[in-house]
Amino acid sequence: MKLSLIMPARNEQHTLREIVEKVVQTLAGIDFELIMVNDGSTDETLSLMKELQNKYGSRLEIIDKAHSGKSQTVKQGILASKGEYVVIQDADMEYEPADLLVMLEKIQNEGLDVLYGNRFGLKNEVVYFQNWLGNTALSFLSAVITGFRANMWPRDMEVCYKMAKGDLFRSLAKGLVATTNFGFEPEITAKFSKVKGVKFAQVPIHYYPRTIAEGKKMNALKHGIEALKEIITYNFGK
Repeated sequence: MKLSLIMPARNEQHTLREIVEKVVQTLAGIDFELIMVNDGSTDETLSLMKELQNKYGSRLEIIDKAHSGKSQTVKQGILASKGEYVVIQDADMEYEPADLLVMLEKIQNEGLDVLYGNRFGLKNEVVYFQNWLGNTALSFLSAVITGFRANMWPRDMEVCYKMAKGDLFRSLAKGLVATTNFGFEPEITAKFSKVKGVKFAQVPIHYYPRTIAEGKKMNALKHGIEALKEIITYNFGK
């Protein structure tokens, strides 16, 4: 059993080394591949990727591409994956890789197709209330639609830690069209819910939010409006 981790990165030179080393150490006991996708970074992100690949060898793969936004960056990583299970891992330190072991055990033991992390399931810190509020509202709207369609009620639709069977993830990734930074989240959620008989669950995870000064790239109003449009488009569009 191989786990594929997809790590999109744009200008993450300050956290890339630390998170990659933490992932490698945490997952040392299992078969995994880490696909790092450089989204046209203008800092030292790509050179750090190459340095880490030289250090850790064939478990690390690099895709270097022109800047096209996080959604299409994640798509390219998924399509290049080979694992029986695939999960998204950000290139910052907001998530706890140890949670991936819990998720992997759950998705295997319960025969799930899709497993989402849930940052609201634990008493995680809130840095920007507007982000928390927007995420709560968007996740609720998305869940109402996907819940009635497929009994799929994700509490945290925008979460990075989305794990699914590799063949399913790769099949759906071929048709992903979102070009905004965070369009991947509502689009893949809508697509998962349209899979007949999809078996879905979620699990509480840890979350350590960073500030804008530390590299946070989300704008609550701008990205919230985009996500609202995308929830409607990808759930009810062709």
